[in-house]
Amino acid sequence: MTDKTPENRLGAALSPYLLQHADNPVAWQPWDREALAMARTLDRPILLSIGYSACHWCHVMAHESFENDEIAERMNAFFVNIKVDREERPDLDRIYQLAHQLLTGRGGGWPLTVILDPASQAPFFAGTYFPLEPRHGMIAFGDLLQRIHQVWSTRREELRQQHLQVQEALQAVATPRPGGDADLDSAVASLVAEAGARFDRENGGFGGEPKFPQAPLLAALAEADGEHPAQMLGDTLTAMARHGLQDQLGGGFFRYCVDAVWEIPHFEKMLSDNALLLGLYARAARRWQRKDFRGVCERLVAWLDREMSLEGGGFAASLDADSADGEGAYYVWTPAEVAERLTSGEGELFSARFGLDGPPNFEGEYWHLVIARSRGELVDRDLDVQEVDRRLESARARLLEARSERPAPGRDDKMLASWNGLMIENLAVAGRLLGREDWLERAAGALDSVAVNLFGQDPPRAVWRQGRSAQAALLDEHASVLSACLELLSWRFETRWLNLSRRIGRRIVAQFADPSSGALHLTPSDYEQLLTRPLAHADDATPAGAGQAVIGLAKLGHLCGDSSLIDAAHRAVEAALGDIERSAAAHATLIGAWAALDRPRPQILLAGPDDPVGEWRNRLANTARYDVYRLGPGLSADDLPELLRPLAIETQAVAMVCLGQRCLTPVHDFKELEAQLAEAGA
Repeated sequence: MTDKTPENRLGAALSPYLLQHADNPVAWQPWDREALAMARTLDRPILLSIGYSACHWCHVMAHESFENDEIAERMNAFFVNIKVDREERPDLDRIYQLAHQLLTGRGGGWPLTVILDPASQAPFFAGTYFPLEPRHGMIAFGDLLQRIHQVWSTRREELRQQHLQVQEALQAVATPRPGGDADLDSAVASLVAEAGARFDRENGGFGGEPKFPQAPLLAALAEADGEHPAQMLGDTLTAMARHGLQDQLGGGFFRYCVDAVWEIPHFEKMLSDNALLLGLYARAARRWQRKDFRGVCERLVAWLDREMSLEGGGFAASLDADSADGEGAYYVWTPAEVAERLTSGEGELFSARFGLDGPPNFEGEYWHLVIARSRGELVDRDLDVQEVDRRLESARARLLEARSERPAPGRDDKMLASWNGLMIENLAVAGRLLGREDWLERAAGALDSVAVNLFGQDPPRAVWRQGRSAQAALLDEHASVLSACLELLSWRFETRWLNLSRRIGRRIVAQFADPSSGALHLTPSDYEQLLTRPLAHADDATPAGAGQAVIGLAKLGHLCGDSSLIDAAHRAVEAALGDIERSAAAHATLIGAWAALDRPRPQILLAGPDDPVGEWRNRLANTARYDVYRLGPGLSADDLPELLRPLAIETQAVAMVCLGQRCLTPVHDFKELEAQLAEAGA
């Protein structure tokens, strides 16, 4: 431990991102006890660098600085250098992104560069990307290292006073704030008003450049009543589908667009974004009978199967923004490349449809595909809509094959429990609403993989790759896998999924809920000691873990008749009311959870022989108005909670409607069921 030149220890890492840095001359360490003890023993500050595999600027900083022998020499001499994959350790990323905001007054990003006191792991400096040479007002990274070393050597006590203040601020943020007397209706109204104030009426989406999907906010708007929320949702979904955020050729969505008009993306593709957008487009396709939105879903799932599927079930985490030919090179075209692969009839039509007959929109010489003309604009006397569609699909297939011959972006092939849970849930939602049984089967296979490889362990794990697991599962993992289980139970009632749901529900209450306030934390109570224990209230690119957990606890509590789960959900919402009042839009998932808890959708329990119960289920299952569960005849009553046991032994067709924690008299005829629902206002 006294060696002044420790070795790079990333060679045994599970994370592809960490493995990318295993050959750096920087003596990188993983975040573990050994590295933290090394920093204390050597009395050197920790240089913490957080990024992820698909991050373009992480690669830039790595090539410029971390592969540079001179920079590495300074890093190794002055610091203990710790590299973290934010997807493996979202807890560390959450804490130190917030610390960056407190220290700089600005939002963070990746790569995140934070300097920590070795004794407390409290930060005293934070930034993001730093260039090798000074530019655009940014200090050169080597000069920054030298300055920090000098300050650490001469003004250490001053730094300690500063990071104590940061610690106090972080602890304050991690403490539930008391709420006033706001009710659910006012919270929803505040959310819609905040979204409306930022809504881009010309281009869709919220704010200016860069333009992010903000899927949790869109999901909340989808549940809000009124024309304005519907307009914001519909306009944004239409804009994202038509322009450059969607991969018009291969399907799926990129992370965000660098401009305000959704034209040019930052080219990485994340499983989490695509999971959330799949569910949004499936619900919108059903709500508005939009064939184009259905097509978005079909192409997204085709991309998922083609490029993201893992052997044994489950899905990979991301695709890189870069390939061997540079950022975005895999996705962009020239008219000559298109003409070479297509017939003249296909080429002219494809170029008109996707804007290749206009000026280039990427780096002055390439075309990133956007929908420039509607299908109706391409119809003429000799070309009807059916022929337009046939030629465009033929062109799409040819060009997709041609693209597959290019150097492909790197794939981060680790299976993340949280993101897989999101994709499984939303793939099942899309399968149910759009009548795709094959998508439901695909979701079921993925859930079984997660259940065995990650949630089959005690405690559950967050990451799986090549036969190895890593990291204890946090609240987000528990909540998203719980939601996935409940969604698939509404398709096929499997005892193993019910049992997993119940284990997760109990663990959320026991390990993540604060005993005094009921607030839900990101990390479990028996977790390693960190600088702070963050709450899980606010959305980011993914739904807040607390919001997802409340939805899952409420649905599971109603399904099983377990009031303790419903009580825990209520306490979690009450503990978050102060945060909701301060910023409704930032807590959209929690507001949706509050609504699902206080105004639960009717739950319909079906049992008995397939004829006619199978027909009843089909008539009910393709709507979002009810939670429908079909208890198959093969279930054992001994394996079920008390509420469900009488139904499991029914020999005739039966339906029971539950409104929150109140269940109506079981009925044996579908017309009686419809009458009950109508009388209940459902």
